[in-house]
Amino acid sequence: MLGKLIHHKNRSRLRYRKQVHLHAVKDLKRRFLMLASVVAAHSVAMVYFEDLDWWQAFWLTMTSASTTGYGDLSAATFWGQFTTIVLIYGLGITLLAQIASDYVEIRIMRKEMKIKGRLEWSDMQDHLLIINTPSTNTERYLSLLVQQICNTPGLDDVPIQILTPKFPEGLPETLRAQGVVHHTGDATSPGMLNSAGVSDAKYIVVLSPDSLDAHSDSLVFDILHRIKEIGSKAFILAEAIDDANRERFRQSGAKAVIRPVRAYPEMLVRSLVAPGTEQVLEDLFRYQGDHTVRINVSLYKVRWADVVTELIQRDLGTAIGFEDTMGKIVTHPKSSEFISLNALILLIGEDQLAPSKEQVAEMFAEHVRQAQK
Repeated sequence: MLGKLIHHKNRSRLRYRKQVHLHAVKDLKRRFLMLASVVAAHSVAMVYFEDLDWWQAFWLTMTSASTTGYGDLSAATFWGQFTTIVLIYGLGITLLAQIASDYVEIRIMRKEMKIKGRLEWSDMQDHLLIINTPSTNTERYLSLLVQQICNTPGLDDVPIQILTPKFPEGLPETLRAQGVVHHTGDATSPGMLNSAGVSDAKYIVVLSPDSLDAHSDSLVFDILHRIKEIGSKAFILAEAIDDANRERFRQSGAKAVIRPVRAYPEMLVRSLVAPGTEQVLEDLFRYQGDHTVRINVSLYKVRWADVVTELIQRDLGTAIGFEDTMGKIVTHPKSSEFISLNALILLIGEDQLAPSKEQVAEMFAEHVRQAQK
């Protein structure tokens, strides 16, 4: 019977749990209480057996338990020495060593869990929360995005947290070195958005997991709907692959919606600090709507303010840059600057016709004649 009991004990789950389980805070508290009881009992014994006052008894107990042994006080009677052997040498020193070991273990455990994204960052407030990560070139994209965020006034000191299942063993060192933290998990899992501090975030960016898969829009929409149910007051930016889903995303709480542009994370950051610029920037990349045109016309020593004013007054578009005589593209020069150019870059509306180079040349020739009169 005794053999079966020992055999069962050796095979019990509790035995294996002790080998792999990291001590919790409650274990540390329990050992503290046990140590306090030992210290109290030994102090009482020293007062009773050694005729010490309470402070001397406590001092002797602590120097003995910590193995410091100043030598100024020591137990002289048999019962005082016996009590010291049993309570301090047998229990106190062991408990103190276990407490120190457990404390270090807990610190290591918590640090490891934070690195792997398994702990909530409950003290994080007014942070920028990035939900999802690109399926390809993830580290490069996040590095560029974080670098741009850090270089942008107004966002340079905002805490950054990433919610993604992509890094179960921890973020790359390049991101951790910039103070970026993460929470491992899927945003569509129950409670995961709350764990990432959605309600306390100042900015939320919902990335498309796969910029080539239209199904990603369904995931983004699901996440936006969950955020809306939580009631977050953050500025939300979402990526949409299909333009037809943009309005649905806005109705679900997104303040800005852009296409996934993995090569230019700067566009995403500009949308956070200057909402509305994403629409202007996207229009520059396509012919529909407002778009840019190049007019190959040569002008010499004209003031940039006159160029912009003449074009706008004649409803020919808005000058946003030019190519100088050395072939260099210049954007948004000073209005008072006199320039010489080989080509103009204009922003025109969908219903506008691009002016011909002859039309632009004649317009400025007329402007020069009027200025000379």
